[in-house]
Amino acid sequence: MKVRKGGKNMKSKKIIAASLGAALSLSMLCMPVYATSPTVSSIVANTQVGDGQREVSSFEIEVSDESIIQNLTAADFDIINNSSTVPFDVNTGSWAEAYQDDGIELSVSGNKLEMTVNPFCYAGIYKTDGSFQRLDWEVKCLTNDALSFKASDVTTVKTKVLDDAERKTFTYAGLTREYALYLPKNADGSVKKNVPLVVWNHGGGEYKGNLEDTLVANKGLTGWVDAGYDVAVLQMQVGNENYSYGAAENEDKKKLIDQNNALQAQLIKNLINDGNVNKNQVYVAGASSGGGATMRFLMQYPEIFAGAIACCSMDPIVPVHNQTFAALGREKDPFDTIVSNFEEAFQGNVYTLDESTQSMVSKKIDTQKLLDVPIYYTHAENDPTCNVDSSKAMYKAMENMGDKNNKLSIWSDDEMKAVGISNGMGGLLLHWSWVKVLNDNTDGSPMNWLFKQSKVETVSKSEDKVDDKKGSTVNNDDKKGPTVNNDDKKESTVNNKVEKSVKTGDNTMIGSYAIIMLLAAGAYTATKKVIR
Repeated sequence: MKVRKGGKNMKSKKIIAASLGAALSLSMLCMPVYATSPTVSSIVANTQVGDGQREVSSFEIEVSDESIIQNLTAADFDIINNSSTVPFDVNTGSWAEAYQDDGIELSVSGNKLEMTVNPFCYAGIYKTDGSFQRLDWEVKCLTNDALSFKASDVTTVKTKVLDDAERKTFTYAGLTREYALYLPKNADGSVKKNVPLVVWNHGGGEYKGNLEDTLVANKGLTGWVDAGYDVAVLQMQVGNENYSYGAAENEDKKKLIDQNNALQAQLIKNLINDGNVNKNQVYVAGASSGGGATMRFLMQYPEIFAGAIACCSMDPIVPVHNQTFAALGREKDPFDTIVSNFEEAFQGNVYTLDESTQSMVSKKIDTQKLLDVPIYYTHAENDPTCNVDSSKAMYKAMENMGDKNNKLSIWSDDEMKAVGISNGMGGLLLHWSWVKVLNDNTDGSPMNWLFKQSKVETVSKSEDKVDDKKGSTVNNDDKKGPTVNNDDKKESTVNNKVEKSVKTGDNTMIGSYAIIMLLAAGAYTATKKVIR
């Protein structure tokens, strides 16, 4: 039989075939990527809250055929785009880059592979161009691509402490706010009663944000529990715009801060009345805008609190910062003037809820009760966002008014570097002095000091009796404070994926990435996808 060459029909068929081939190739590149390969049944990411985001500490990988995970070693794996949750490297002062050592350790039990790693940021690594865009992390298996995966392939995320915190809403003072509440539990799972409470006021980067994003922005909720203390922790999500600079000269903004605090005050009272919280061990702490809100909280309801930590405070009480004075169109006041202004403010008025009219009204500060509350002021010496003068001036004003319980710690660049905060890149992260507060419970640290404060005082040292009538705050530096719980706790499972959008608490950026798909031995290779 003679085969005919050429001809219009044959040529057309070749063109069609070529087109179909090209289309098929393109469709293969664009086809959807499945969350897991047929080989992998599930991937669990065990996480905790780091200093600037959620961080991964280990993975649990379940496979359908246990033979494929036998004889694997750490050298068979590589993790890309994994770095600390702090965006600047403390050693170089530049943008943090991927770890040189992934710290991978493997253990196999049946069809389950456990992989421990050097904790890295779940949200991925910042690009080094200063755009605040993120690059996704990937775990790559160099010997079996079916075991490679990325964040979107994770089927379950467990987060230490946060998984055990309830999320609810509360309405009061004309506001409805979301909040997270961690309550320590007994061995049988029941909630412990009459425990200390820490109220954490988050910073301005999280105002009008998402509660879940705020909870992983820093250790404001988790740090106290991570340190081993048996304490309840409350964190409310502020739903309004950040008041930022200039609030001290804006009565509407101050009223809104006080309105948020009024809501929290009622929630605290409910927890006390329910028997969950010890009324003599209620503490408040906050950083940046949350530090300023903490101070106004104390001015409103000093009778509630046994102690406080005001960290790198913004100035919603009196003008302090250069940015505030610039907005006011005048030069910054001398330090002594700022101190005097604080003295006047601490003896002035704040806002409170009038139950009869359900409106915020002015009320006189109970200055003596305010002076009775021990306050620990903390600040980084070269904080570029909230000038150190705010903490210094408040401490000095209280001292001038007769306070003897307060403390002040101003940390040098070297002291901040010791906790992983770089002074590079213009010192932007030196504002993060809350990192030192939330990672240190050694003797004399702000955290350690806080839990030694109590509203209970003795009548006399000789009789060693408690006077229930007085109820004033005293500094009990010789007391141990709340029980430290060092027991290993099993974390509850979250049966849904983590949102693909994970904020830093400062910025949310969107990047774009190329999708790469390789076919090898019938297994799908993990692809890159943006965390939005």
